Amino acid sequence: MLGIDLVYLPEFETKMKNFPLARIFLSDELSQNKTLESLAGVFAAKEAFFKAIGKKEGWLDVWIEKNKDGKPQLYSTLIKNNEKVEISISHAGDYAVAVVTINN
Repeated sequence: MLGIDLVYLPEFETKMKNFPLARIFLSDELSQNKTLESLAGVFAAKEAFFKAIGKKEGWLDVWIEKNKDGKPQLYSTLIKNNEKVEISISHAGDYAVAVVTINN
């Protein structure tokens, strides 16, 4: 399964000013991702995951943590035991993009 999401930073910034961040991001995600660009990447990864599984569930049931090498890892209560999830997050100019693959 594959999901991709592209976030336009100016639009994301406007929306996030009027929306409680705690409904989308866990406190650890907020403390690890202090810049707009970084949060947009996490948001894009969550959206890409929902697209990969084919349904949008709870935002807080999906979270992104960085491993010891600084690579983002996606975790979720929605992942089955035999599924392997890979993510990639990138930024360029006014955009953040994320790709999620899920394999058995």
